[in-house]
Amino acid sequence: MTWVTRTPVGFLIVIWKSKRRWLGFQWGGDIRRVYEVMLRRGTPRSEIAAALVRAAPAEARAHKLD
Repeated sequence: MTWVTRTPVGFLIVIWKSKRRWLGFQWGGDIRRVYEVMLRRGTPRSEIAAALVRAAPAEARAHKLD
């Protein structure tokens, strides 16, 4: 499960898989950095795209992450 939500000061990232659990927080409002962090943690691109579109649809489409 990959979950991203927008907070007043940035993004909260939760990656929950068997044998790998990770909770991260990205300060600022740059969705590209969230994408890069999730790639480095080994999350599949399809899961990243779905999570980012749910968290910030307009920004994800503007950066062509959907």
